[in-house]
Amino acid sequence: MSSLSHASPNSHGPFSQPRVFLRLMHFLIDFFTHNSQIAHFRMASTLENLTKMTENLSTDPVYDTNWCDMPEEIKLECIKKMGFQQRLSLRCTAKAERSLVDSQKIKYSWGGFHMSYCQLNFSRGSHILKSFKNPIEAVELTNYILKIGVFEGISFYYRDEEVMNFTEQISAKCIDFESCENKTVVGALRKLKKGVEIIRISAKGGYEYDLDEILAIDHVQHVPYWHIEDCHQADSLQKVAQMWIDVNSKIGTTFQVSRTYQGPRPSEFQRIFLEHFTDHIVSKTGKRIRIRTNNPDRHILLERGLDYNFDDDDDDESDYQFYRLIVISAEMKESEYDNKCNKWICKIDYENFSENDDEQNIINGNHENIPDGHVENRERNPDDGDDDDW
Repeated sequence: MSSLSHASPNSHGPFSQPRVFLRLMHFLIDFFTHNSQIAHFRMASTLENLTKMTENLSTDPVYDTNWCDMPEEIKLECIKKMGFQQRLSLRCTAKAERSLVDSQKIKYSWGGFHMSYCQLNFSRGSHILKSFKNPIEAVELTNYILKIGVFEGISFYYRDEEVMNFTEQISAKCIDFESCENKTVVGALRKLKKGVEIIRISAKGGYEYDLDEILAIDHVQHVPYWHIEDCHQADSLQKVAQMWIDVNSKIGTTFQVSRTYQGPRPSEFQRIFLEHFTDHIVSKTGKRIRIRTNNPDRHILLERGLDYNFDDDDDDESDYQFYRLIVISAEMKESEYDNKCNKWICKIDYENFSENDDEQNIINGNHENIPDGHVENRERNPDDGDDDDW
């Protein structure tokens, strides 16, 4: 039976015993008296309100007061102090209280969702690991958690046929997709509430996405930062830049891609971008392309992270590359460009790159085919010629 199913009225739930009101009042008074993180004026105000509410209750002995006879205000105070499992128990025992239970949100620092289980982390370091008995329960419980949860960060790990049917809105500042199918990514992005700041998509394993479908989503159009790791779609840079032009994106809006060892060659990303924006080019160097937008106050800058083709020989082109698109002020001078590319590369590949400005070799030894010195933040060898393969 699902954890959300209705239990028997005679089952022993968290509020089925007499004297429950007395225990609840003792709990609340003890909490507000000893919790050092609550200001004194808040303690006094809360205790005063609770006192007024209890004065209006029946004059019957306190141990005869049932949960159903308690004022809604006190019920809410109790529910706020419950954890996830306690709320599920109350929700099963008191079916009439489901809407009241669901109205109280739970804040999570992070949530990770698989088809077989989920993990919920709290800001104080504790966490919950919840297993799902079957796909039906996984869909039901996942959507319930999304309904009551407010997440700093949330990650989805659904593979292949494991496609989640999202029915509830998702409240999160940062959302990650780890090699998920297109349907899962699009479904979750469409359910996002306002306020998302970061979207991260990993395409490891050869996943491709319907970029037109994704770019039509309002949250994607206005998110401050997003990226696609191991991107296999060479037209991604061109399509994102065109979308930004169409919606007049804010200065600072950023999109990044990494391209590793599968899919089109890195030069294809550049070629498609250049061909599409030939009439928009403001400047073009070995590392950057700057284009104008329909807004005279804004330009879009495309930057390449790693330097390989010093001799313009495509046969020596490495498979490993990073690109960043960013909306900039039309007044920005070239001298204001950030030449320390490790600062933005590590956002998409923190395992192999360091943000440390003083670190000379920011490339992890796992990528031995990437020669030292081919990173933009390092001082360039004056004997090397310009790379004009843009």
